[in-house]
Parts: sequence; C-alpha cells; structure tokens
Amino acid sequence: MLVEGQTEEEFAKQILASHLQGFGIWVYPIVVETSRDASGRKRRGGGHWKHWKRDLVRLVGQQAGSDVRITTMFDLYGLPEDFPGLAEHAANTNTLARVNALETAMAEAVNDPRFIPYIQRHEFEALVLAALNELKTFLDGRDDLVGVDELMAIVRATAPEEINDGAQTAPSKRLETHVPGYRKSVHGPLAVASTGLVALRTACPRFGTWVTRLEALAKAGEDGAGPR
Repeated sequence: MLVEGQTEEEFAKQILASHLQGFGIWVYPIVVETSRDASGRKRRGGGHWKHWKRDLVRLVGQQAGSDVRITTMFDLYGLPEDFPGLAEHAANTNTLARVNALETAMAEAVNDPRFIPYIQRHEFEALVLAALNELKTFLDGRDDLVGVDELMAIVRATAPEEINDGAQTAPSKRLETHVPGYRKSVHGPLAVASTGLVALRTACPRFGTWVTRLEALAKAGEDGAGPR
C-alpha cells in the first residue's frame, strides 16, 4: 500500500493491517520516496506524481506474484499538478465523478491488473471528521477545542466525504480553524483508531467500499482464482 505520508502509514499499520489480517491479507504500507539527501538517506512523503509512479512501477516489478495486490491511499485535495488526468478533470465540480476519473487515469498509467487505485475523497482528514467525538478526548485545553461543537454541527449536516476541497474549506482547513490544537500526525491516527473501522466505514461509504474490495481479495483466493 503506497501512501502519501506518515499519518496514512500509521493508519494503515494500526487499523487496516490488523483488520485485514483477520481475512488472511497482509498489508505492507510504504510512504512514497520523494528524494535522497547527500548521505543517501530517503526523504519520504508528498512529492510529485513522478515520484509516486516511480514507486508504483518499482513495486509492480518487484512483486511479481499473482497473489499480490498493490493499492494506494492518496488525497484528492492537493494532488500534484502532474497527476494523470488532473488537467482534464480538475475543473469538474462534481468531486465524486472527479475522483473516480482520476483513479481510472492512475490505473491506466500504472497498467497492471493487480493494481487497485484509491484516492481519499477529499483527504485523510475526512476520516478524522468522522472521529470528532474521539478527537475531543485527546485534546485537553479549551483553546484547542474552541470551535469543535460548530464543526460537529457541520459534519452532522454534511457527510465527511462531502466536505469540499476548497483552499479554506477542505477537511484539514476546517480542523485548523475549529480545532486549533489538532496535529495530524499525532491526533489523526489516535482519533480514527479509537473510533473504529465500523464507524468510519458507515460515515465514509466510499472509503468503506475500498476496504470491502480489499476484504474480498480473501474470498477470491479461496475460490482458487487468486485475489482480484
């Protein structure tokens, strides 16, 4: 599972890997490598599509088995300008149609039947919005939670995956505004882990569909056809 950053890596390790292990599916999250410093140490996270594609192509080449699948967890919000299909679909205000089209374009760019593309609509913080009740328990100071009740009201009116991707209104921006104490790499994995996968899938059905597709790999393997 190639992911965009360390927060997604922790999420994959703490929640997805342990859940899918119960289906006999082993998850290995890898943060995209963007560069190396003068000493050869890797810099990870973010970067451009050329970095992501390089790592995907490398994984496809290294993992030749028919029982291997490669997937991703990238954010729709803030995709790099060189992402396949972005120039064609960026203006589409229907973000569900946009994210579906971009996943298709990514699959075509990788061109391997074992590849399962996934882009989070609109970003990882959609899952955190689904976990606001738990997030509150990890933030002690009143100033840290100055607008959390207002944000919870927004989420009750608009499903987390529908929170749009504007520069000031994306899930991460809303958290910055309403929950000043929130730190993605610290509080994000804690909040979603405490909320649990069942609740996250209910609140974020597109995310849930991806998880269901990963679970179904076990059934395909039992049928003798190998995972699909």
